[in-house]
Amino acid sequence: MRINILPEFHLSSNNGIDHFPLSRTLKLLRAIETLNNMKEASQSVGLSYRHAWNLLEQAQELFGGPILESVPGRGSRLTELGKKLVWADKLTEARLGPLLESISSEISEDIEALTRRSRRVLRLFASHGFAVALLNDYLNQRGIELDFNYRGSRESLDAFNRQICDIAGFHVPLGELEQPYLDLINVPLPEDIRYIELARRNQGLIVAKNNPKSIRHIEDLSRPDVLFVNRQPSSGTRLILDMLLDKHQLAVNSIQGYGNIEYTHAAVGAYIASGKADVGLGVETAAKLFGLDFIPLYAERYFYVCNESLLNDSRFTPILSTLYDADFLQAMGQLTGYSAQYTGRITQTKDTFGHDNH
Repeated sequence: MRINILPEFHLSSNNGIDHFPLSRTLKLLRAIETLNNMKEASQSVGLSYRHAWNLLEQAQELFGGPILESVPGRGSRLTELGKKLVWADKLTEARLGPLLESISSEISEDIEALTRRSRRVLRLFASHGFAVALLNDYLNQRGIELDFNYRGSRESLDAFNRQICDIAGFHVPLGELEQPYLDLINVPLPEDIRYIELARRNQGLIVAKNNPKSIRHIEDLSRPDVLFVNRQPSSGTRLILDMLLDKHQLAVNSIQGYGNIEYTHAAVGAYIASGKADVGLGVETAAKLFGLDFIPLYAERYFYVCNESLLNDSRFTPILSTLYDADFLQAMGQLTGYSAQYTGRITQTKDTFGHDNH
């Protein structure tokens, strides 16, 4: 059993009495954006062609403007109003999705414990990532229990060290940033832990489509015409940003928008796509999701860390098996900027980072 919490859009009148549910309309609009064909889009969301048009006509009447327009020889496309509605849906999903996922998991575990009095479910704290979300979806589909919570990398590792969670998910940059980053997070971990590699991914600068401000390097963040959007202080991406600023001798107060905070890579992409910022630091997948451009800066590894004893625990082995599943690996390989080449590889600290103390 699992309780899912989903956001719901309603269009209300000024007096707040009459309202029109928009969920099916938004789902249809997102399909139209992808397929550029009204008939195919309606079929893909399980609506008849006539019902789909009725939904759009009702919405257009309430909004007082066209949402969809026909293009001779090119099918149907969204108007500016239609695109704005789709963007609102994507923004809500990007900002609230991880939070609602964590709350859903916590509530489900509490209710499960009361109704079944079953064995304790493993608890995982993890930094947000598209591969993390993908694995969680696969586990849910297969009925594999896991109490899943999004936290920043440093917060996740600290929770694991204090035995608040059984598994922690965090990312580490490759190359010259690796050792300084490990020194910076400075979380003492037990000697008998194991690192399970989830994925490798590209991080870099997410910018508007066609990069209108010609942003190319970290140094461009200090330009007076550039507005930045940041991640929360506990996130690994924020820590890496501060390392890059220090490396290039850029003062925090020289970055316009340094205090603008979003909690996921997807939310950073949505913020830039809305025109509220010119650039943010994040994964390539988020740029692809919102049709933005991406300037790669470095690659990184994403790990799950757990005690060695957990590897043979019957609660954990189904999770580990999913990491080796061909369908899951294929799905991860389709995430832009992600690689599943080493997914599921288990190492000790000395083999992971080439030293003994981190």
